Amino acid sequence: MVQAAYAACQRIVRQAGTNFYFGMRLLPDAKRLGMYAVYAWSRLCDDAVDEYRGAAAEAQLQEAQSILERAFGEHWEADGHPVVEALGDTIRRFRLSPEPFYGLLEGMRIDLGRVRFQTFGELAHYCRKVAGTIGQLCVEIFGYSDQRARALAEDMGIALQMTNILRDLREDVARDRIYLPEEDLSACGYREEELQAGINNAGFQRLMALEVARTRQYYHRAAQLFPLVHRDARLCAQALYSIYYELLTRIESSGYDVLRGRIRVPTRRKLQLMGALLWRRESV
Repeated sequence: MVQAAYAACQRIVRQAGTNFYFGMRLLPDAKRLGMYAVYAWSRLCDDAVDEYRGAAAEAQLQEAQSILERAFGEHWEADGHPVVEALGDTIRRFRLSPEPFYGLLEGMRIDLGRVRFQTFGELAHYCRKVAGTIGQLCVEIFGYSDQRARALAEDMGIALQMTNILRDLREDVARDRIYLPEEDLSACGYREEELQAGINNAGFQRLMALEVARTRQYYHRAAQLFPLVHRDARLCAQALYSIYYELLTRIESSGYDVLRGRIRVPTRRKLQLMGALLWRRESV
């Protein structure tokens, strides 16, 4: 029964078209299934705030919380909901704590309304809630040899979330979500009205260069995670890092052309990056 639940979670991950799916394929069976369950649940949270509005969004997010609570509950095996059953098994198999899950829910509730941040500290706090928490869950599934891995996994989650924010500026503005701090817009001589109008000028270039540089600092710290992760999960962590870092590089090399269209890493390039990691491992 639980295998069918995991299969349903895998379909959710695959259909989402996420970069995470490529990395997950490099994990051994038990860890890969655990990642599917965690991602499938987090996808319910994402969809709640991205696909719904107002009371409907709150209701969907409350349902995601209910699924989480049932997964931690004593009757998870007989629940009948595939995410409850797969997540319930994963929670117990990897001894996952409820705190990161509830932290993610807290962060997602920020997205229920109009989003503006005054300072980078506020933005970093948001990223820590919606993505650093996922990093913490991932590293518990990966396994690690040093407690420093938990903080470094959080840094990696923030790096990936910042990359997504920079890529998705146009879509987020349409949802009345401006994640880039107001103090940064002001310091770079760029106005919210220009962002809403899709204007890529000198001020926008300064703003994006600032945020890319900050994001790279998180990637730099997160690179220290890999030697601490158990060997059978290391390639997954490296693949996620490589694909998202490639995305950040493409955003920069495009002249920050994110206001006209969505910048992507083509599937062929993702496979090349993964092949290079596999070749490097076999060469060691």
